[in-house]
Amino acid sequence: MIGRSLLAAALLFAAGGSSIAQSLQGVNLAGAGFAPDKIPGVYGYDFEFPNRSEVEYFSRKGMNVFRVSIQWERLQPALYGPFDPDELARLQKLVAEIHQNGGSVIIDVHNYGAYRGVEIGQNPVTFSAFVDLWSKLATLFGHDDYVLFGLMNEPQLEVRNIWKRAVQHVIVGIRATGATNRILVSGTEWDSAQHFAKISGSLSDLEDPQQRLVFEVHEYFDDNASGSDDTCVDPDEAIARLAPFTDWLRAQNRLGFLGEFGVSRRPECLAVLDRVVSYLKANSDVWLGWTYWAAGPRWGEYMFTIEPVAGQDRPQMVVLEKYLHPAAVSK
Repeated sequence: MIGRSLLAAALLFAAGGSSIAQSLQGVNLAGAGFAPDKIPGVYGYDFEFPNRSEVEYFSRKGMNVFRVSIQWERLQPALYGPFDPDELARLQKLVAEIHQNGGSVIIDVHNYGAYRGVEIGQNPVTFSAFVDLWSKLATLFGHDDYVLFGLMNEPQLEVRNIWKRAVQHVIVGIRATGATNRILVSGTEWDSAQHFAKISGSLSDLEDPQQRLVFEVHEYFDDNASGSDDTCVDPDEAIARLAPFTDWLRAQNRLGFLGEFGVSRRPECLAVLDRVVSYLKANSDVWLGWTYWAAGPRWGEYMFTIEPVAGQDRPQMVVLEKYLHPAAVSK
């Protein structure tokens, strides 16, 4: 497995915004966040956590960070209430398995800014309810610098300023527990890299006493940037979608993270993927890293998946592996 000293060195680079190497490179392990319309759902049927073999496969490839999606309602069935013991145990088990393979974990609350269909900021899903969730998570994982807090996936809030206020409350709540973990902050309206500065640029005003905020964006490379089509724009256009956020990060002296991006297995899309990851590496003074979308159980032949099939690497994995460091992994 990856030695702790190597991982610590990677995170040290991240802390200083080093351009020596991309610090965090990995994959979204989805499955636990599936079937959000079925709460709590049946484990193993409606939703499922990734397994150890998947963690080991991607770790051997050289990936060192895993973005793990969860559903708020499954983890905390009632606002302000205790965590569901079975769901918490599954999350803790996966975090432990990732750590055993030398990796970091992003806990990604994959709720799009709502709880049981009610947006954050509306009763009863108040700011304090959101703070309660993350204060509890910070109490559990705040001792672990290899866990990053992904506050909310693609928050869809009608009033943009509501999200900024909610995040500031959560930052204060997390730090009040003594946790010093990195906090990943997403933008509103699908959190796209190309529109972040215009739509969510005011998030740069957020204050963190630990100064460990990272701004997470997503980007897809089909014509409408929705990730719903297997075609891709040309590589220059793909980079043009990332460039405004890169410029914003430099202007604000902030770090960014590409939390979701993916392409199909078409040759022209694989060329886009190669160009994108090369660009992120070349700009690693402000890009902390990336997690490809996606892998995990139940993907089948989904066009973006890098879940291996019958022990064989997916074409996208072959491209990504060029930028990883599998030599650092030993069994």
